[in-house]
Amino acid sequence: MKVLISGASMAGLTAAYWFARLGHSVTVVERADGLRPGGAPIDVRGQALGTTERMGILAEINAQKIAVVAPMPVLDASGTQVATLDLSWFANETDHDVEITRDRLNQIVLNAIPNGVDFFFNSSIASIADQPGGVDVVFVDGRQGRYDLVVGADGLHSNVRKLVFGPEKDYVRHFGYYVALIDLPSHRDWQRAMLNIPGLTIAVRDTGDGPQAMMLAAKAELDYDHRNLDAQRKMIDDFLSQVSTWQMPELREAFADPTAKGFYFDSVSQTHMPSWIKGNVAVIGDAGHCAALLSGMGTTLAMVAAEALATTWTENDGNTLAASPIYHDRMRPYVEQCQAFAHEGGPIMVPPTQEALDTRNATFREYASKLAA
Repeated sequence: MKVLISGASMAGLTAAYWFARLGHSVTVVERADGLRPGGAPIDVRGQALGTTERMGILAEINAQKIAVVAPMPVLDASGTQVATLDLSWFANETDHDVEITRDRLNQIVLNAIPNGVDFFFNSSIASIADQPGGVDVVFVDGRQGRYDLVVGADGLHSNVRKLVFGPEKDYVRHFGYYVALIDLPSHRDWQRAMLNIPGLTIAVRDTGDGPQAMMLAAKAELDYDHRNLDAQRKMIDDFLSQVSTWQMPELREAFADPTAKGFYFDSVSQTHMPSWIKGNVAVIGDAGHCAALLSGMGTTLAMVAAEALATTWTENDGNTLAASPIYHDRMRPYVEQCQAFAHEGGPIMVPPTQEALDTRNATFREYASKLAA
């Protein structure tokens, strides 16, 4: 059977692997000109460890994981260290969970995909018509095709979800934060640390492929064009202007540089849908059930859902109507569990008040003392 997957990030690549491995003819369409580089380090946790082991890539993931380093200094508004953060315990499900750069994991999964999968970059879907004999798709470049299943794995601002299920506002819920990332110039020394003031976190760490800065800001939903990079840089600078100590002048310069690599800005949001399948169209990953960056479970959830969808649909001989309730019964509890983690992660990473920040830092110090003992 013919399967079209929109999106070549973790959900889409994993889905391409499983559908192809299970004997289907697979096409992947991606708006970008290749695999999208950069992004925050991601985690393969819990159930995804089993998924990657069945894919035969867990050993390679472990070989390329980010090395465990000393706890990160936690700074106050003046740049003074007040605590340390041990990233190894944050949101982990098991002692075997792995952190890896997005670029490395993308390449590992891509290398595992069976021969014969067709990739079309610099393209996207213009229209989808679910007909009795198949799903008719028209692409923006004028190409057309008929598929037995279309899978939207195209992120939080999913085009497939919009075309088939309805507008983004019906499903995407702002979680109260914004996130920004940038790869930092490696020609200078950067202090690895996390600085907090109420409602704002700025962190610098080495991801294994060079230094990277991350900003998390607590903010009510803003009206902006998620494709207008200049407007996004201005918004980031407004957030960062609240602090002038530490490395903030240099970090503001890095985020403002339009030539800098690894730039990313978006809302921290969750996707809540009553059903992830409509007719012969399904959405997975952030398109269908984004758990939010603060959950630490987005990649894991995407990979588990991709395997579950491919196997359930195949076991039911491509009968989406029969596969749908089985898939939902399996995935719904896990999605709810993963999304719940974000409610715990938000107050830890971005305490909203000075009192909450002081309490969080005291918890960090207590944990560090126990480790030292």
